[in-house]
Amino acid sequence: MADGVSVGQGPESRETDREQAAAIPAGGGQVQRPDRRPRRSETGLTIVGDDVLPAAAGAEAVPAVRDAMHAEGVASAGAGTSIVTAWLFAPDRDPTEVAIADLPAHTVAGHFVWLDLSSYAPQELHTVADLLGLPSNAVRTALAPWRRPRLSVYPNHFFVSATVARPDFAAYKVHARELDLFIGRNLLVSAHKAPLPFADHLRERVQHSSDLVPIDPAFLLYIFLDELLAYYEELERRLQHEVESMEERALRETTDTFLEDLLRFKRYAFALTQLAGEHREVFAAVLRPDFRWVAGEQVEESFRDLEARLARLLTALLAVREATNGALDIHVSHVAHRTNQVIKVLTMASIILFLASVLIALFGTSLQGIATSGPLVFAVMVLSIVLSVGMTLLVFHRRGWL
Repeated sequence: MADGVSVGQGPESRETDREQAAAIPAGGGQVQRPDRRPRRSETGLTIVGDDVLPAAAGAEAVPAVRDAMHAEGVASAGAGTSIVTAWLFAPDRDPTEVAIADLPAHTVAGHFVWLDLSSYAPQELHTVADLLGLPSNAVRTALAPWRRPRLSVYPNHFFVSATVARPDFAAYKVHARELDLFIGRNLLVSAHKAPLPFADHLRERVQHSSDLVPIDPAFLLYIFLDELLAYYEELERRLQHEVESMEERALRETTDTFLEDLLRFKRYAFALTQLAGEHREVFAAVLRPDFRWVAGEQVEESFRDLEARLARLLTALLAVREATNGALDIHVSHVAHRTNQVIKVLTMASIILFLASVLIALFGTSLQGIATSGPLVFAVMVLSIVLSVGMTLLVFHRRGWL
């Protein structure tokens, strides 16, 4: 705080401070300190985001996605054990934990505060929002059920929501969970209704970048999105292993169970691809020339790298979906090959039985003057059948049918 005004506050906040200062009695008496909490912004502009999934893939794709996806619900008080931590980043000192009530005093020039709410209750987010002046509309969005990623801009903050996909490989379903980020000039508030799968690595990385975090408020946002993208890249690698397993099963199994598993896996891969692709508009909007929150050359270059990595990730995910179709082709070819083998065996058996039937019928025919019965005739008949069958099998073997 410099000259009694918090950095990042707009003209309305400064006017409120002047009014509160004028209300203090000039002489004697008990002085009541003015409320230094920033005012909460109500109006904002949503640049990216709506409630439709998917936005660009067509309405016909929605049932397939929703069959394989489970969306996160509203925040509830009994959702789990909440973990609320606040870190202060200041020049020439290591990051330190601070009390939640002291946060407004630390959001000053040269300092940066990161507040993380994990498995939080709605009242906890409302308390933090009142303390730090977070936009009310953004808070309502965070407490609502899962929505596709969005980017909203307010006078003193901007709001980013991202999707953290939690896969269930056993059931071939993906759980869509929301990560909400409130970014101001000197603070970032991260809120998520469930623990982040990359939380430990994220915290370690932020602490090792403590000298860069206070420089640009968007740098911590970059770290969050970079960790999220790395998490999706790991999911893509696991998808590739699953596709390889599906291809191996396609060479061994011809049952309907495999086809059902392959269909569910294809829907799962499509849902994961769609959830990752929904971040593309957010990444592009952050790099817009009129988005003033990302202005540093170094941070802007980092976000461009994220956008390029996301494009490569989506290309790899599309390749996984095509490989799923390849597994189906392998299965169809395998079934056709086995059908051909069965038909070939039946054909050879039919030829052998036909020759044996002809010989038996021939020896069973009564001809005048020719003996067709007796031990010797029976032996000749059996020998003829054995020789004919043997010659037929030899011909099949030389032609490669056996």
